[in-house]
Amino acid sequence: MKKIIVPIDFSDCSKNALNNAILVAERMGMELVLLHTFMLPVATTDGTPLVVGSMIDDLQEASEANMADFIKKNKELKRVPYHTEILAGLLLHGLNDALEKHDAAFVIMGTHGASGLKKTFIGSNAYTVIKNVECPVIALPEDADITKMKRIAMSGDYKHRPAAHSIEPVITLTKAFFAHLYIIHIDQDKDLEHDEIEIAKGLEQYLKKVSHSFHFKRDYDVEDGLLAFAKEENIDLLVMISRHHSLIDRIARGSETKRLVMDIPMPLMIMPE
Repeated sequence: MKKIIVPIDFSDCSKNALNNAILVAERMGMELVLLHTFMLPVATTDGTPLVVGSMIDDLQEASEANMADFIKKNKELKRVPYHTEILAGLLLHGLNDALEKHDAAFVIMGTHGASGLKKTFIGSNAYTVIKNVECPVIALPEDADITKMKRIAMSGDYKHRPAAHSIEPVITLTKAFFAHLYIIHIDQDKDLEHDEIEIAKGLEQYLKKVSHSFHFKRDYDVEDGLLAFAKEENIDLLVMISRHHSLIDRIARGSETKRLVMDIPMPLMIMPE
């Protein structure tokens, strides 16, 4: 059974991510892995870093108690199979360890302090995770809800045909939620070139079993065009392939001149190529 890994830090944000993950797991017949990591305590003796074993034991026990309490308060977990993992160290390291161990389909995680895309990654682990794991990551701003999603948009790049395996996760997700998939290509040129049209036709063969449509939007800034489209079409989930890291970087940094178009709550799904 494939698994969904949900990083848990016991906050309302991770509780919201868990609630979303429960329904995704239900729809897709998957198991949840609730992952909590805690930082190792370090003391210094003569300038030499020293991890104190007794403190690790105390933190482990505290984390296990917090996880038990968190599960007790989230009764919806009874609807799906799940288990927990508590590891010492950075989230990214713990997540990569979990991904090596499990056949994971997705990572679903919350992002703290976010009301819009330009704030989504600030002060959170999501940006680091997205850039460094080989698994589709769904990043959910606080209070985001994808449990009833019907409109999924994938940023199409008609200059490179993606491999079938790289877009299979979004196709599977689209089918599970009976959603419509929008393939949106942003370009500053007025018309598509012949090669771009051929690549778009190639994408069609992957999408025969899902409701979908192709869209072209002219804009001199890919970021502005993509986010404007998402806002205009009331998109529930915006999907990008990881080769668009430069675009993800710009979204993460944001700018005052783009505040209006970027200030929208938007769940993101990043897929490795």
